[in-house]
Amino acid sequence: MDIPCFRIWDLEGNLKAYFVLRSPGMSVGWHPEDAFKLMVAEKNGTIRFYDLVTHQAVLSLTTDQTPLMSACWCLKNTFKVGAVSGNDWFIWDITRSSYPLDKRPVHADRARLFRWSRVNENLFATTGYPGKMASQLLVHHLGHPQPILIGSASVGSGLTWHRTLPLCVVGGDHKLYFWVTEM
Repeated sequence: MDIPCFRIWDLEGNLKAYFVLRSPGMSVGWHPEDAFKLMVAEKNGTIRFYDLVTHQAVLSLTTDQTPLMSACWCLKNTFKVGAVSGNDWFIWDITRSSYPLDKRPVHADRARLFRWSRVNENLFATTGYPGKMASQLLVHHLGHPQPILIGSASVGSGLTWHRTLPLCVVGGDHKLYFWVTEM
């Protein structure tokens, strides 16, 4: 049986760091401003932040459910972290607590991906698992109780935001689906 872990190599192929995980890794993200900080989200609902200089975990966040499928560090506000686990989305402010600041139900058939907008710290998107050949996209704004945009893509896979515009993209079956959101 393989032990879940992550490894970091330098450009010459030398192993520089090795960390054992407690469950499979689901998402990884570098800190947007500090090249030696790394976020690793595990399927068991734990998100850990590692300092690659000291080779230590420096902070952890938890959801109260599994499986955690995706997590994302906000580029516009590096104190915000978001994730989807089970049927819910979670938002943390890492300066306040390791417990979620907000949590809401999002997809009935389980949530799959979470991505922050790159232009607005209050805007993020989630996708659900494909049902009847379509995957649901929901765009959320932290100031609104309901999604501000609902879309679907046939067999949706992958989710990203444009670097400078409020434009969300999901990969589909031989297609890309684009949604423009209001800021």
